[in-house]
Amino acid sequence: MTLITMKDYIYATPDRILNNVQNAKNLVDPLVKLYIQNNYKQITFVASGSSYTAIHCARNFLCEILKTEIKIINPFTFTNYDYRYVKDNHFVVIVSQSGASTNCIDALKKLSEIKHKRYVLTGNIHSDCREYADEIIDWGCGNETMGYVTLGVVSLIAYLMLFGVYAAKRLNISDKIDYCQNQINKAMNIHKEICQKTETFIQINYQSLMQMNKVYVLGCGANYGTALEGALKIGETVKVLAVGYEQDEFLHGPAIQLNPQYTLFLIDSGDGTSSHALQVFNALQKVSPLVYMITVQNINHPHVIKVDNPCDEPFSCLYYLPFFQLIAETISTDLDSKKSHPLYYEMNKVIDFRTAEFRKYHAPEED
Repeated sequence: MTLITMKDYIYATPDRILNNVQNAKNLVDPLVKLYIQNNYKQITFVASGSSYTAIHCARNFLCEILKTEIKIINPFTFTNYDYRYVKDNHFVVIVSQSGASTNCIDALKKLSEIKHKRYVLTGNIHSDCREYADEIIDWGCGNETMGYVTLGVVSLIAYLMLFGVYAAKRLNISDKIDYCQNQINKAMNIHKEICQKTETFIQINYQSLMQMNKVYVLGCGANYGTALEGALKIGETVKVLAVGYEQDEFLHGPAIQLNPQYTLFLIDSGDGTSSHALQVFNALQKVSPLVYMITVQNINHPHVIKVDNPCDEPFSCLYYLPFFQLIAETISTDLDSKKSHPLYYEMNKVIDFRTAEFRKYHAPEED
């Protein structure tokens, strides 16, 4: 099947992930070997955009499984500031789906300057990053030709989780390979269900969703990453101001500006934070009629999607993400809003975030 639109990639996600789970040992083994053989004590992921948000989704699970500190740093910050704190026993991995982001290449150059190993985790091992890396590893998303990536996000999360359990097994820390694979497989079945429920949800709430103007997306735990990615996707495609916040932190300043014109999405992680999520959902309805939630709780409301038989919390992000991806794709397609303002392309001529080689084949309109 030829994949052309965001929706094509969203619906193709479960099959790709299920295949990756079947091939998990071979897929993650190159990164596991690098981590094990060098006796690293801390992991630093350097990433931006959807790679950055995906790592946030996987971070807590990795911390628990590998019993180590996980840092996530933007490439520009790493290159100009945080490189100073890198030690020889730090496992630094540059993550870029395209492998053609100039900030990631700058980070690789900085690693070379400080004589540190240069590892790249990417969706395109033939990309420009290759010539700057000591090792370049494919996380198994294939060539996603849409600039507004969807499959890449979910596949990266699953890859990192699988990396974590296989590395932990090799280190004799824990043996949760079967557990992790079973949870990811279950999540992909729920992914299909959420896609269908989201299609109905969009039809029911279509007029309100078409009026999105200022958007907050709230989540916590693994779904803090989901909130960041949900806001990113809506902002990129629908071209409205959209911001992701931690489920409680938004109360400490950002909530002060709320009014009835704000659209608010709340992600219930389905763990000990569920009661707080319901409290926030009820509270936000005092301000705006445009409050939506995806949850494990029995709430009879047209603005709510319920997940039946959910996975454990760390894996819920794998099937919550398509809720936001489908909303972004459907609304932006119907509004014809994916193309940016003409002045964006003028800005892009002055400062571009892709390499010159990438631009030979991909215009800014494809970002």
